[in-house]
Amino acid sequence: MKDPGGTAYIESVTDEPAGDSSTPRRDERFAALYETHFEAIYAYVRRRAEPSDVTDILQEVFAAAWRSANRIPDAPEDRIWLYGVARRVVQRSRWKVLRRRQLLHRLETEPVTTGVQGDFSDLLPSRLDDAFAHLRARDRELLRLIIWDELDRTEVARLLGCSVNAVDIRFYRATGRLRSRLVTAQATGRVRPDPSPATEL
Repeated sequence: MKDPGGTAYIESVTDEPAGDSSTPRRDERFAALYETHFEAIYAYVRRRAEPSDVTDILQEVFAAAWRSANRIPDAPEDRIWLYGVARRVVQRSRWKVLRRRQLLHRLETEPVTTGVQGDFSDLLPSRLDDAFAHLRARDRELLRLIIWDELDRTEVARLLGCSVNAVDIRFYRATGRLRSRLVTAQATGRVRPDPSPATEL
């Protein structure tokens, strides 16, 4: 299978600033790498990543290849270099998927105190990411500490310099706001932005 976007896909990969000035040699080098190794890297990623994440992972791998084209070793080490980049990007993607699942599990199992409920089992990963990104910074940080870093309420309270009760209140308000955004995303396909300023904890 060839890449889903064709020329447009290559343009989307290269349409970003690079660490050094663009040269014909680098463009030619990248084109050769892409043409020679795309199928192998695509197969590698497809076997290891969620289907919805394959295109994003490929774009990140080949964006790295374009930025570093002049420094990538010659064949056969060039393919090993690309596999190394793909491996790291896939690992980050897996961690992102795990965090999504942890977040959805908590949203679906935590007691609801906001009156906002929803079944998010068929939610697109991008909708969850968008909804999370639209939260205030202090809400995002609190959810990360409790859900992803798995700190208990007492540890979070000590870290933030507040009471355990304050942590509980903030957590349930944050999950309520996130549930609300996910319900909006499920109903309309769009995430309702948070009008509040994004202040840090």
